[in-house]
Amino acid sequence: MITGRAGVGVLWLLLTALALTVSAQESEPEPGQVTPQAAERRATAVTGLGEWSLARMFPERAVWLDLDDNSRALALFQPELITPARGALIVLADEGQTAAEGLAGGLLDTLAERGVAVMTLGLRTPPESVVRRRQLLLVPAPSESMPPGEEPQSSSVMIDVAEEDAPEEVMSDYRNSVRELLDAAARDLERRGYQQPAVAGIGWSADYVTAWALGQGALSGVIWLAPRFSAERQSDLPGVLSADRPWRVLDLHAMDDTSRHPAVARGAALGREQVSGYRRQPVALSNPPERADAERVASRIQAWLNR
Repeated sequence: MITGRAGVGVLWLLLTALALTVSAQESEPEPGQVTPQAAERRATAVTGLGEWSLARMFPERAVWLDLDDNSRALALFQPELITPARGALIVLADEGQTAAEGLAGGLLDTLAERGVAVMTLGLRTPPESVVRRRQLLLVPAPSESMPPGEEPQSSSVMIDVAEEDAPEEVMSDYRNSVRELLDAAARDLERRGYQQPAVAGIGWSADYVTAWALGQGALSGVIWLAPRFSAERQSDLPGVLSADRPWRVLDLHAMDDTSRHPAVARGAALGREQVSGYRRQPVALSNPPERADAERVASRIQAWLNR
């Protein structure tokens, strides 16, 4: 028998050790189980958009997509609220926006109420070198008539971008990550029984969804929502879309003066190449598009899908 002060000390040590053992067992996940902390680390490594917090906000809509590198990304899915379903749509948010943010988040409700199942995807901001290079491509080359001794304001940007290590490789890696995300979303919709979904890209994402769609056969259409293209990419569009493809293109752009001109020019360039299956429509949109625009956009999308 353990007696006296020494006995009490030994008993206290035994109880403490037992409590620590039980605590460790409770905190250790079962085989194959992912703890919230681990899930957040895996998700953040993909997009950096605080996906676990978003999943807690929308538990009934949160879908974790498995990516090729064994990481995961969060999507929000809203099945159609009118049956039978009138189609399905993958919406890729603009760069730096979450799956619930702005126009993408608004389309979850407005399209579902029209019988269209919707899956929205967030998109992390591209690497800084990619953004800077894209900005440089928008700057005209310096004119030969420039006064002697003057340099273009973009000269420092040109020097910095030139010093970046392989910006094309960085952009290629970023585009590949976007393709993996869209592949995972398409697989998930197929598993749910949705065949030939359409895909929409907001802002700069219009470029990414178009590039992804070129390798897809089971799509009903590609939708550009207030699209933005670099000068280089926009000049490539007529040739890209002239190739044989089973899907149509809907170009929904703002009707204000600042964004209307490039949209008209884009439509004219595609018309000169006699690109089939392309339709351009101006619509009242905020700059950038907001959740309040979702009702108008959803109406245009539904009408186009039902054609």
